[in-house]
Amino acid sequence: MKKVLIYLMVCTGVLTVFSACNKDNDPVCEGCNEGGDSTGNGQDSAKVALLVGKIDHDRTLSADTVYVMRTYVYVVDGATLTIEPGTVILGGQESPTKGGTLFITRGSKLVAKGTADNPIVFTSEKPVGQRKSGDWGGIVFLGKASTNRDLTKRKPEGVEGADQSVDLVYGDDNNNFKDDDNSGTLEYVRVEFGGIALASTKDSEINGVTFYGVGSGTTVDHVQVSYSGDDAYEWFGGTVNVKNLVAFGTLDDNFDMDSGFRGKMQFLLALLDPTKSDVVSLSNGMEVDNLNGANTATPFTHPMISNFTLAGPGNATGDGDNFYSGARWRRGATFEVANSVYSGMPVAIDVESETAQKKLQDGTSSIKNSILQASGISPITDQRGNGSTPIGPVMFDADNKDGSILSATDICDLILKAANKNDTVSKQSDVFVNVPSVSDYKASNTDFKLKTDKAAMFDGSFNDAFFDKVNYVGAVDPADPWTAEKWINWDPQHTEYPAATQQ
Repeated sequence: MKKVLIYLMVCTGVLTVFSACNKDNDPVCEGCNEGGDSTGNGQDSAKVALLVGKIDHDRTLSADTVYVMRTYVYVVDGATLTIEPGTVILGGQESPTKGGTLFITRGSKLVAKGTADNPIVFTSEKPVGQRKSGDWGGIVFLGKASTNRDLTKRKPEGVEGADQSVDLVYGDDNNNFKDDDNSGTLEYVRVEFGGIALASTKDSEINGVTFYGVGSGTTVDHVQVSYSGDDAYEWFGGTVNVKNLVAFGTLDDNFDMDSGFRGKMQFLLALLDPTKSDVVSLSNGMEVDNLNGANTATPFTHPMISNFTLAGPGNATGDGDNFYSGARWRRGATFEVANSVYSGMPVAIDVESETAQKKLQDGTSSIKNSILQASGISPITDQRGNGSTPIGPVMFDADNKDGSILSATDICDLILKAANKNDTVSKQSDVFVNVPSVSDYKASNTDFKLKTDKAAMFDGSFNDAFFDKVNYVGAVDPADPWTAEKWINWDPQHTEYPAATQQ
């Protein structure tokens, strides 16, 4: 028996239920009128399908159907779920702590390959003006690549009420990891208003897109996550490489990496909404850990990042807004960053923990050929070890958690030594020609053009075939901004999508 139940509403409004179709006879919308649709909004789509349960064989979601996902959906048993360009998947909730979430389990694949003119969209099922962060869950990939977590801790965090018959473990049970593992393709895809809180406990939210032990055979390119109720993107271990990622209006961290993640990353962009910050854990452009409680666990988290742009809220922040750093390297994280722009946060760069700081001292970690700027104030909070007073704007912080041995001045000396070719500027208006901003979900000045030209450098580790050898720093080509392409949406709150009739 096929284990995904698909409910189709034909154009007459009659609900037809298909629950036991065989693999060669998937349900279709029969008898639909050419001129109408079941969504009641005059669009061309002829049917609405509700996705639940397991997908245990190859299947395709087509652009002529609007799909609704209000609970957990699992791709299992090596199946491939293919989504056609232009397909819309509407996310909703089964309960306040359980929302539509797509899990791609080990050995299975999601092939969601949109186009620049016809992206695939995962968004809220709520109408214009009523959408908000956490309306549904998100997309979760579970792969076979390496991680430094113990086997007993290799399951998605915060997931409650999952089908116990589904294997949600990532990595390999015997640590025979497959770092070139392929979990599919995520290309020209938007993910909007996800990040539901799955429980009342801390760290129980689903991110917009989460990668657990995902391998380098997976393709992730041209993805936008908007208004996620937790992180926009998070990587737990794995080696997947990514390009052209946008995080917009994220509540918590825009790019979060830990548990031994070792991917290459280029053309990452984060535009923050000054009204959205995380009182629980503070909002950061990047938050990168090795492993909490085991800072020296191997393999070390070690992303290689080129051409990142962070446009934080700048002076829109104040004491009481819960923004912190452009990048927070902690709990033993190691890293290499080049050709990037960090701006608009109370602290530009934080490096904390003895292990992370020693790795910066010995050259394992580095930030080179980048532009750094700080603005705003981060409040008193126990999320910072030295959080008994507000902080900001300052370029560098060392905190005092996990046995930190360096001061902010030490961090400054290491990052700003002449050989690193980093620049600091005092105001966000000295970074951008037009400072990017967010107002009522509508972004402006989204060409992210820099006021001062700075040539990119791709020497050392960055002289790698993965990295496009562009001549500019930051995520966006000033002569041809990809952030203006049709697939990107800077106003998801006011975009008309097909409406899902409540079922």
